[in-house]
Amino acid sequence: MQVDLWGNPVVRCTSYWVFHDESMSMPNRRWLLIGLLFVRAEHLEQARGLLYTCRKQENYYGEIHFSALPKRFEGRYGAKARVARRWLQGYEQGLSEIARFTALAVDRHSPAFEHKRFAKDYHAYNRFTAMALKAGIRWFLGPEGWDSVTITFVSDAKDRMSRPEQGWIDNFETYLPYRAELDAFLSREEGKPYPRARLELQLQDSGACDLLQLCDVLLGATQMALVAGSHQPTKRELGAMVVRWCRDLQQPPWKQQFGLYRKFNLWGFPDKKGAPYSPVPLQLQVGTNHPTLF
Repeated sequence: MQVDLWGNPVVRCTSYWVFHDESMSMPNRRWLLIGLLFVRAEHLEQARGLLYTCRKQENYYGEIHFSALPKRFEGRYGAKARVARRWLQGYEQGLSEIARFTALAVDRHSPAFEHKRFAKDYHAYNRFTAMALKAGIRWFLGPEGWDSVTITFVSDAKDRMSRPEQGWIDNFETYLPYRAELDAFLSREEGKPYPRARLELQLQDSGACDLLQLCDVLLGATQMALVAGSHQPTKRELGAMVVRWCRDLQQPPWKQQFGLYRKFNLWGFPDKKGAPYSPVPLQLQVGTNHPTLF
């Protein structure tokens, strides 16, 4: 902890908003993906303004979900896909400086995945969301040296996958704040560079939140890169952008073209030994002559 000129401790505090999305790869449900978008509170309006500018350029103001993108970018009905493309281009060109994204790809077909630990699917969703949040705090905030962080965690009120079937009680709203504070305490006890954490959870309608929609588009493009699950040109082009980022991140930081080190992150869990791993093998085939690689 830093001290002032008189030797008094200086507590470095910050506030972050974390936007959350989930996805399950089809048809075999092998991959559960958790996406988290980290934005410091003082950067919220700037990030929202950049996203709105992209909407204004295409004159499109409807809700954007990766799964519902049209097949083509051209024409009146391609405006939604063009906005999504502008968002990812903007992310590549500088938005990532203030909106950092991490995706956890959980391999449910791994021999080390312990299915018996999760009586219901939403138990796994909730636990791996907490795991992704802990890793994101360590990766993005740890190097900044904060002593304390207040997190406003925003999840889609209507589409969150971890809501259980009717008749079951989901503990997401109570579990995640508890787990975030516990993980922070345990990490600090182990001497790791990790801030004390307090988490406030909000459920919002994604239709009224562009940052939730950006998280959805980033996660959808990441899933496309991971499993190549669609033949739609729009989705494949956005997935190809993620392939490009992931390839670039495998280079040493001083050789990377896009500067996305500690700004975009994709990691997997578990490997054959039950540990996290990176890089994650990607199925989307993108040749060196692909137009989105230039």
